[in-house]
Amino acid sequence: MKRYTYYVPQSVCISMVLIWLACTCMLPVNAHAQQQTINLFEAVSHSVENYPILKQRTAEVAGSKAHVRTIAGNKLPSLMLQEQLDMGTANALQGSYFPLGVVPSSSGSTSVINNNPNTGNLVVSYLQWDFFNFGYYNAQQQAAKAHLAVSEANLDNDKYQLTVNVVSLYIDWLKKYRLLRIEDENLQRAQVILTSIRAAVMSGLKAGVDSSTARSGYADARIAYLQALDNYNYDKIAMQSYTGIVADILPDTLVANSILGQNLIPVTPADTLSLIHPVLAVYERQYEQQLAENVATGRKYMPHLGFIGAAWARNSGISPSGKYPESLSDGMPYTRYNYLMGISLSYNLFDLKHRSDQLAEGRYAAQSIQSGLQTQQLNLNRLLAQVNIAYETTEEKLKELPVQLSSAQMAYNQQLALYRSGLNTLIEVTNAQYALNKAQINYVNTQGDLLQLQYMNAALTGKSDIFLQNFKR
Repeated sequence: MKRYTYYVPQSVCISMVLIWLACTCMLPVNAHAQQQTINLFEAVSHSVENYPILKQRTAEVAGSKAHVRTIAGNKLPSLMLQEQLDMGTANALQGSYFPLGVVPSSSGSTSVINNNPNTGNLVVSYLQWDFFNFGYYNAQQQAAKAHLAVSEANLDNDKYQLTVNVVSLYIDWLKKYRLLRIEDENLQRAQVILTSIRAAVMSGLKAGVDSSTARSGYADARIAYLQALDNYNYDKIAMQSYTGIVADILPDTLVANSILGQNLIPVTPADTLSLIHPVLAVYERQYEQQLAENVATGRKYMPHLGFIGAAWARNSGISPSGKYPESLSDGMPYTRYNYLMGISLSYNLFDLKHRSDQLAEGRYAAQSIQSGLQTQQLNLNRLLAQVNIAYETTEEKLKELPVQLSSAQMAYNQQLALYRSGLNTLIEVTNAQYALNKAQINYVNTQGDLLQLQYMNAALTGKSDIFLQNFKR
């Protein structure tokens, strides 16, 4: 039985490969049609609206506002109203004792012991108002307002930190999406080489070892693609967590590619830290709160000048001569009416020690917060300087990378053409393919690094909103 060997022209093989690649390229497009694209501005907006920590801080601000209103009510006087309908014995004794809440009072005295019940009626109103306490009320209110300012500063700081995290994550996610496409292109190049070599081996134009080598290169490219896909999906899950979007999302590359491709600068880098940086504002508001609390502590232990007044009506079934009533109802109608008013001055001399200790504690707390503020200022200024230096070097690197990328692309095309003509080896093609893949990855990584550094400069110098507006459609 004779075996026939069919030789497939190389041009036909290449046409088949191109058709296969066209069909393969259509798959991601159809898959992406079901995805929701989201740009950087939208990602930040969704995160600010939905992330739980900001809802927590918002509730704390509302609670602080309510606390300010509560403290303002401390200026109101205390007015107690009470009415009693009593029945019991009235065997009082002469003598004094300190009042105890659990010991009922039997006012007046009787000449003999009598265990018959007696009724009585009492209605009383008692007013107490410290109308002057050396500014303690105002100091309390200022401390409450300072606490509100701290809550608002914490909200702004958490919003700032969340924005930094989301922007950094989005830029990294965008970079990994572009790297995924690079690895996909590299996988397609490996497939082209493998298919071309297999056709050449089948036609007897190439040695069989080239097919094995190309298959190994395809496996490496496939592994790199799967790793890039894993990295991309990891950031996508994190982005869904921040934004609260449950749908399958995809980074919006339209504006980003325009900015990255043309090396546009959304914000001009600055070298001066923002005067109202959210991180520093928290320490500043905490320091002001501590000073306000120190003032309130000093006022707390000052003398209190108040007005006290009472009015009451009373009746008892026992007559002034000590005769018990014939009917229990005799004690119900009011028969005696009284009022009492006065000015009170109260001051605890031993509070001087408490005042001194608490003020010392407050002063040390204020010094600690102030030192923390200075530390944060040093850290942020150092970070800004490092970001600006890194930005300059990264910008210079980015100027060189297009040349490297263009040269690598040209070298790969030439090596592949030479290999197809039988003028070089597969190793030279593989090396050119690796150099092209590395150049593409370096270019995307450097673009992403430059964008990250640019945003960090904008965040530190108070231009974060301007930066984000450039990514808004």
